[in-house]
Amino acid sequence: MHKSGLSLDNHIPGRIMAIDIGDKWLGVALSDPLRITATPWSSIRCENEEEIISTVCEFAKTNKIAMLVAGLPRSMDGSSGQQEKKVRQMVENIAGKVGVPVVYQDERLSTSQARDILESKKAKPGTRDDALAAAIILQEYLNANCKPGGPY
Repeated sequence: MHKSGLSLDNHIPGRIMAIDIGDKWLGVALSDPLRITATPWSSIRCENEEEIISTVCEFAKTNKIAMLVAGLPRSMDGSSGQQEKKVRQMVENIAGKVGVPVVYQDERLSTSQARDILESKKAKPGTRDDALAAAIILQEYLNANCKPGGPY
């Protein structure tokens, strides 16, 4: 398990997948093969940790991902809270099963940004923002860690 801010195995080819774990919903996003852009992939209702783990592992296998970026819910002042502890524990369980490197990315304001984007695009009421939040998390990771023209 690695912390956010580390450029991890940029030479391993393949897409990167990001997850945004909520209480009842899982947001999933994927990078393009060159790791330039992030695309919202899916918002999936998951009732419990086992569903989240199996869903993440299935997506990782189906999409042949090389790495997983997990959104880390931090307080606005940067401190840890109960939700962060819950997500860290779940990601530790995912990391033991997914078979690819896993890193954390600060997810502060990603859901708020996703809601603003959906509102500006006049999305239908009830449109889930989870996948878009995961894409924002992934894009921030890509921008900070995956240099264009670098080894893939």
